Amino acid sequence: MKRFLALLLVCVLTLSILSVAVAEDKKTLTVWIPQYQFSKDENAISDQDFWDGVFDPFEEENNCEVKVEIVGWGVYGDTFFTSLVNEDGPDVVYVTDNYDLVKRDLLLGLDPYLTDEQKDNVILWNTAPENANGEKVIVPMDDGVAIGYVNKGLLKEAGLDELPLEWDAFIEAGKTIQEKTGKRAFLQNWGATSGTSALMLAFWPYYFQAGGRMLDENGNISIDNEAGLKTVEFLKKLKDEGLFTEDIVTESESVDKFANGEVAYIVADLNKGNTTFTPAGVEWEYVFSLKGPAGFGARTATDSFAVNKKTVARGNDELAVKALMYITSGAVMDEFHSKIFYLPPFTKDASFVKDEALYNLTSAHSDDIYVVEEFAAKKSFEDTLLANIQEMFQGNLEPQEVLTETMDYYNTQLKED
Repeated sequence: MKRFLALLLVCVLTLSILSVAVAEDKKTLTVWIPQYQFSKDENAISDQDFWDGVFDPFEEENNCEVKVEIVGWGVYGDTFFTSLVNEDGPDVVYVTDNYDLVKRDLLLGLDPYLTDEQKDNVILWNTAPENANGEKVIVPMDDGVAIGYVNKGLLKEAGLDELPLEWDAFIEAGKTIQEKTGKRAFLQNWGATSGTSALMLAFWPYYFQAGGRMLDENGNISIDNEAGLKTVEFLKKLKDEGLFTEDIVTESESVDKFANGEVAYIVADLNKGNTTFTPAGVEWEYVFSLKGPAGFGARTATDSFAVNKKTVARGNDELAVKALMYITSGAVMDEFHSKIFYLPPFTKDASFVKDEALYNLTSAHSDDIYVVEEFAAKKSFEDTLLANIQEMFQGNLEPQEVLTETMDYYNTQLKED
């Protein structure tokens, strides 16, 4: 009996030691993601509950704990940048602006951790920025093109079978719409809170339609060119011909006016049609974009997921990369896009398509989609360009002066040597 009790005590002590060892080996990962769930439906799952549930099987499989923090968009950019500069930053982070993060070498180079098959699965892998060692440092997401929405009812009321998309023909049709219906033909979001927000819908798409490319062969921003001049002249013509008025609206206001039947054409993100306009009773359809001198053109952007380089010192780097690839896997993103917020697939193993018509339209124009790229002092540059375009609308600058003054100020005051 004594021998049995002794053996039992040894077993208990052994199990206790093993339990302590397991507990000590259990890693903790922190993940930061911005809020994407804005639905007010009582059955809508919150971002926090969604990601906590997503990581349950990952935690079990990898004997770890994943702490997800949802950060509001209003403070997200500054918050995650400051956190990565400091020692308390997350292990895995959703990245909006990556230029300064790459320049400061704050992100982990991913190539050594990934197989060729994993890299090939990421549709936009080749667009990802690289560190000084030539290693990609993000998994880029396709944030979705800025798509055109047409009010078919207002077209019919104006006696038009369809909306002409060529720039000059669009302006003439817009004047007809306004004359026949008394409604606005077109609204742009020049009332956005920043140059970045305004230009994403009201400048870059037209610049691409004019044949422009954001960066030159040395990776520097360059818009003082033929395409830039055609773009600014088109914007001025919209104003001069009466399609653009002194009503300065944000994107949300233009969406509201479209939903109320007050405007015939707007450019907005992917998630407005069947979720906003159809319930409002608008008879609408997609168009990919207007058609400029160089053809069709729409912008997209590439937010991304990345790993904090400090995970190496923490001993979390391999697990963090594994979590990164888990987050961006087709299975997880299909769930996210179906339950939280729809974006186009950004890995080849994704399968969820929310809107077949939209998917077919953007797929047919895949060569006409251009990424709004990162560069030094991008936010300040876009604020400057916005201010100068507004000066043009007020009659204080000519189109060429908009370009000249923007680039002169950028090169002398904003751009780092």
